Amino acid sequence: MFAVLEENPAARSNCTILSLSWKGTVPTSEKDKSFTRKRHYTEGWLATGNEKGIVSATYTTSLCKRIYSNAFRKNFNLRGHNSEVILVRWNEPFQKMATCDAQGVIFVWIKYEGRWSVELVNDRSCQVSDFCWSHDGRMALICYKDGFVLVGSVTGQRYWSSMLNLDGKLMCGTWAPDDKQVLLGTSDGMIMVMDVHGAVVSRCTMAGEQPIKSLLWSSEKFRMVNVDDSDGDKKSDKRKSKLLVFSDPFCLFFFFTNLNFWSLS
Repeated sequence: MFAVLEENPAARSNCTILSLSWKGTVPTSEKDKSFTRKRHYTEGWLATGNEKGIVSATYTTSLCKRIYSNAFRKNFNLRGHNSEVILVRWNEPFQKMATCDAQGVIFVWIKYEGRWSVELVNDRSCQVSDFCWSHDGRMALICYKDGFVLVGSVTGQRYWSSMLNLDGKLMCGTWAPDDKQVLLGTSDGMIMVMDVHGAVVSRCTMAGEQPIKSLLWSSEKFRMVNVDDSDGDKKSDKRKSKLLVFSDPFCLFFFFTNLNFWSLS
């Protein structure tokens, strides 16, 4: 999927976009379940969050010659946040979308009968630093700037939460490829690993103690059960995933096996 900037006033936003998130096409009925991974990456929805508190979901495709019915609505503007939307996160397996604003309010949206509505609300009155769905879409990791961490289910059930005693701020978080542990990055360059019960498994501090802004895996963001590419999935499972650590001002790559750092490339 490629993005092309179009010189057209109608394609411009009248305010600053603060967050972007894209999800591929997923089957909506039994007859569509034979779709391929190629289609999954060429059609989908782009969600944006802006400084006016509006969340937009726009249908996108790279198949320009395909003709779609005019009855198919391609753009939604979702309102409900009272401050700028700083995070937008799709959940592809469950077809949901989480949005977080600057006041710490989290909405989980779901589309039903052609309309988007708020299914869940979480308001802790503290700014969210990161939000991450697990690879199977069943769990959510929420990181707050004051060091509070919460893990819950896609239906809103709380599994565990913990207030971490940190010297710096909690900056970001991500799930391990097997969804059995979570990794957290702090402003003083520390990576913390916690298990499914909220217990700290290990800690390590990056050289230079630079703030860690993001943690990303080389593996698939979501495990799509209905994708017709089983051979490719088996091959990808055999490869070791790399963890990319974005720090300021450096980028470091780590090989990660059984949640123990074992080599640096």
